[in-house]
Amino acid sequence: MVGETTDGSIDRQLRGSSVLLIGRLLSKCINFGVQVAIIRLLTKDDFGAFAYGLALVAAGEVLVKIGLGQGANRFVPYYFERGEYDRLLGTLVLVSATILVLGGAGFGALYWISGYGLAGFPGGTGSTVVLLLALLAPIQALDQICIQTLACFAKPWQIFLRKHVLAPLLRVLAVALAFFAGGSSEVLAAVYLAGGMLGLAICLHLVIRELISNGVLQLGGRRVEIPWKPLINYSLPLISSDLVAVVLTGVTTVLLMASGGETEVASMRAVSPAAALNLLVIQSFGILFLPSAARLFARDDFAGMSQHHWESVAWVSILSFPIFALTFCVAPRLVTVLFGEPYADSATVLAVMSVGSFAAVVTAFSSEALQVVHMTRPLLTSNLLMMSVSILLAVLLIPAYGALGAAIAVTGARLLGASVRQTALLRSGSIGSAPASIRAIWWKLLTATMIATLVGWVWQPSLFIELIVLVVVCIVLLRSCAKALDVGRTFPELLKVPMFRHVVAG
Repeated sequence: MVGETTDGSIDRQLRGSSVLLIGRLLSKCINFGVQVAIIRLLTKDDFGAFAYGLALVAAGEVLVKIGLGQGANRFVPYYFERGEYDRLLGTLVLVSATILVLGGAGFGALYWISGYGLAGFPGGTGSTVVLLLALLAPIQALDQICIQTLACFAKPWQIFLRKHVLAPLLRVLAVALAFFAGGSSEVLAAVYLAGGMLGLAICLHLVIRELISNGVLQLGGRRVEIPWKPLINYSLPLISSDLVAVVLTGVTTVLLMASGGETEVASMRAVSPAAALNLLVIQSFGILFLPSAARLFARDDFAGMSQHHWESVAWVSILSFPIFALTFCVAPRLVTVLFGEPYADSATVLAVMSVGSFAAVVTAFSSEALQVVHMTRPLLTSNLLMMSVSILLAVLLIPAYGALGAAIAVTGARLLGASVRQTALLRSGSIGSAPASIRAIWWKLLTATMIATLVGWVWQPSLFIELIVLVVVCIVLLRSCAKALDVGRTFPELLKVPMFRHVVAG
């Protein structure tokens, strides 16, 4: 196994993360169904404009935080653990004000740009759709800060209900309303915006209630101290991390729009959510990973940090493989079945993007670990390299290869960034080298991938046969890695399930 736990904190983190994983899996399935419904509902050009707006929202959501979101994720649990509630509140005030100011300025700039009919911006109805969706950027950024704050108080069930139940249900409602309105992309964008506002209001209520119940926010008022120096010194180098997301999502999509129009944007953005499913597990575990690691660092428990890191890597790697197998190994069949023949050329795009996403999975939490131990220089170097490579490849490849060129640019940047961060973390000595059990898991993942790829890309039987083969491969993989995962200690309840107990039995 990866290591023996010294207390229950690591197990609690893994178990809490499993709650969020179940919730994220539920919401991702619903959201993916919504994505398929939208693609089937709208024409390819209309979907291209809608997807373009969502891509700008994703880029804007991280841009309006200018690194302070990651700083809040680091310092809010740190100040809470030390009882420095005045600084905790000051951190939240500074980050929220920054998001509101930059969000308003960004929407104003986008509205101004929309009036000039530039090649990188859709016209007509598409312009209205993009502007409506653009208002979601600061709303979703504030919502994410609220969720991070709930994670500080170890409230996985509240995060589960807000993020993984309410949010996808609101999107289902949006698609239903758009359908009854005649398939209008403008109505769909408007209802998406209304759902975001409602979700933020609910999340704010949950956060305020937790701040009061934990004594952080006193009814009679509390002095607020904004920790400018530590927060800004920590966050400014991490702006590059936000810029990476902007480049990979926003800049690439704008270049696609300028070069190939809505059709090329649709070809890439239709499968982008499927490729992003590979990050489902790591994102679920990551919500609680960084606060837990920050607490261990505050106690100077470096042995606990090492165990915490490698156990988390083992779990996310194994749990993510079935998704990777679907999105990479059987992409040719999957894309056509889900989206129809007009999107058949997107199968290769999906496979290429899935490789980049899964590379981040098997080198999971290197960025978070470097942040916790205040090693931001390797992160800055990695991010600058990723942005440079992505832009260079995009400029060279998109005019000739369209969506596939964009996918290669994004994946090339992600592979480079993952290797640089992982190398820096291993050389730092803060978590030690990868245990033999982790290295064995990586080799088993490579073997399983090769087998599944031969089935999906060379043999290419029916999708039903391909899925059966993938199930068998995943079961064998889980069984071979059960000892390293130490399921009996971390999730003893699962051993009560007869079929699962036989799978993981050593």
